[in-house]
Amino acid sequence: MIFNKVNNSKIKFFCDPECKDVIPEPYPARKLMPDWYKKLPNFTESPDEKFDFKTLKRCPPFLDAMSTGWIIPLAADVQFNIQDNGAGLAWDSEFYRPMVENHTLNQISTHPNHPMVPIKILNHWIIETPPGWSCLFVPPLNRPDKNLDLMSGIVETDKYFEYINFPGFLKLLNGKITLEAGYPLMQVIPYKRNFSKDAEIKSLNKKNQARLDMIRKRRSSHPSLYRNKMWERK
Repeated sequence: MIFNKVNNSKIKFFCDPECKDVIPEPYPARKLMPDWYKKLPNFTESPDEKFDFKTLKRCPPFLDAMSTGWIIPLAADVQFNIQDNGAGLAWDSEFYRPMVENHTLNQISTHPNHPMVPIKILNHWIIETPPGWSCLFVPPLNRPDKNLDLMSGIVETDKYFEYINFPGFLKLLNGKITLEAGYPLMQVIPYKRNFSKDAEIKSLNKKNQARLDMIRKRRSSHPSLYRNKMWERK
């Protein structure tokens, strides 16, 4: 069982005693920074070389999306053999527990990914959140995956104490794919459910416009206003 603080409470991850210290543990998403991101400089020259452009590495929203929540890694090595343009699928793993469940193409016949191979990858961690907290499950954000296209979902993890599995698609229609233990499958982002279900949709009034104008004025003299003055490093 491992923990992370959620507003003075904890998100908890449980595994079967036989899996403890055998399968990779969930870990903070901020530890899964891609190599291309690490290598990217903060600035690059403009075409006319008169000033420097900020790169994607200077974008706090992009970084926050990647570093929020936890990563659920694949429990063990899995080998897939896809044939007949996705109609035939075999998988194998030396792990003592099932790792994959097959789905039929009929189950996703109207999905835009058809005829990609539908599968369900079995997760071996139970997630528990404090009362009123759910978890958003998404493929690791801003990290394109060449092998998998897993589906996003939301689970009320304060009530559903059970293993949550990950349906999705293999992107290859013919050939072999090997996913190694520790492969980052899903990003788990806890959130509180009791936010308002209503919204106000309206045009700007004088007060709103003045606020917008103030922000724009500040940005004109401080191009990195959000990053330097408003954003909180996590």
